[in-house]
Amino acid sequence: MKKKIIIIILLSLLSSQDIRYLDEVFDEVEKTEDVVYGNAPDLPFIFLFEWNTQDIDLGMDIYEPIGDTLTNRPVIIFLHSGSFFSGSNEADDMVDLSIASAKRGYVAVSMEYRLGLNILSTYSGERAVYRGVQDASAGIRYLREFHEEYNIDPDKIFIWGSSAGSFIGLHLAYSQDEERPESTFGGGNDPDLGCIDCSGNTYSHYSRPNALVSCWGAIGGLDWIDIEDNIPTLMFHGDLDLIVPLGSGFPFTINITLPVVYGSSLIHDRLNELGIENQLYVGENELHEYWGTLNGNWFGGPNENYTQITNNAYNFLYSQLDVSGLGDVNQDNNIDVLDIIQSVNLILNNEYNQLADIDSNGVINILDIVQLIDLII
Repeated sequence: MKKKIIIIILLSLLSSQDIRYLDEVFDEVEKTEDVVYGNAPDLPFIFLFEWNTQDIDLGMDIYEPIGDTLTNRPVIIFLHSGSFFSGSNEADDMVDLSIASAKRGYVAVSMEYRLGLNILSTYSGERAVYRGVQDASAGIRYLREFHEEYNIDPDKIFIWGSSAGSFIGLHLAYSQDEERPESTFGGGNDPDLGCIDCSGNTYSHYSRPNALVSCWGAIGGLDWIDIEDNIPTLMFHGDLDLIVPLGSGFPFTINITLPVVYGSSLIHDRLNELGIENQLYVGENELHEYWGTLNGNWFGGPNENYTQITNNAYNFLYSQLDVSGLGDVNQDNNIDVLDIIQSVNLILNNEYNQLADIDSNGVINILDIVQLIDLII
C-alpha cells in the first residue's frame, strides 16, 4: 500500500493539470439556442412612440461543457454592447466568451434584452436602461427557478457585461425600486414600466447577481449604491473612452440630451467608501471596447488586452467560488501531507469526499492529488 502511495505521489509531482474555472478543461461545448426566459412589451420601432409596444419572447443561448458530470455549476450571464439600440447576444465577443467559459466548466448564458433608444432623449435613455435591468432580473429569476434542470448553482450566478450590458449589470446590482427614475413611471400614453422584478416572468426569486464583471460601464447615480448592496464587482475601463466616461459625463461625450452617468473610477471610489469588494483596471491610453471589438464584433480580432482582461476576470470569479475548504480532507484546519494520504486512500478504496475533489468534477483521481500538492507547495 505504501509503495502505491509513493508511486502515485511521485507521478503527481511530475504532472501538471489545468484548474477548472481558471483554465479550459473541456474540449467541446454544447449550445442550446433561443431558450425563452420571459415575455415583455417591446418597442416595434427604435425611435417612435411607446404606446404601441407589442409583447415579444425574450431568449438566451445556453452553453455547457460536453462530458461534464458536475451538477452544481456556477453560471456567467453575458450581456452584449450596442448602446441599447443595436447589438445581439450573437455578437462575436459574447459568443467567444460563452464558449471559453463553458470550456472552463461554467454554464455560460448569452442573453438578449429589449432594445429601443432615442439618443436625443434623456427620458428614452433612462427607460431603455431600465428595460434592460428588468430583462436581466427576469433572466436570473428564470435560471434560479430551473437550476436543477440546467445543473447550476442558484447561489453562484454572475453577470459579465460589455458597455450597455455593463450598464444593465451595474444598475441591477446597485439600484432599488425606490430609486427608479421618474421617467420609468411613464406619462401621457407611455406605459408605467413597473418594478424591477415585475416584468418578463412571474418567478419569485432573488434577482441580483452574486458577482459582477463590468467592461466599460457606468451607473446613473452613485448614491444608489448602498452598504447593503454587497455585490463584489470587477471593472475595466479605458482612460480615453469617448463613449462611456471613466469619471462622470454624458454618454458619447457631447450628447447633452442623454443623462449624466458615473463611470468606473467613481463607482470604484463609492464601493471602497462602503467597504464593498471591488477591483478596477484602467486601460492606459485606451478607448471604448479596448479588447478589440466594435459594437461587440471583432475589429481585427481579439488583442492582447482581451487575454489580460479575461484572465483577470476568471481569476476574480474564481475567488467568488466557495473553494476555501477544498483540500482539508481530514478537516484538521491544515492542508498537508496527511490530506494527500487520505485522498490517495479514497482513490484506492473508490470512495468520495467533496473536500478531496479539488477540480470539482465529481470524481477523485490523480489530478486532484496534483492540485492538492500545488495547494501545499
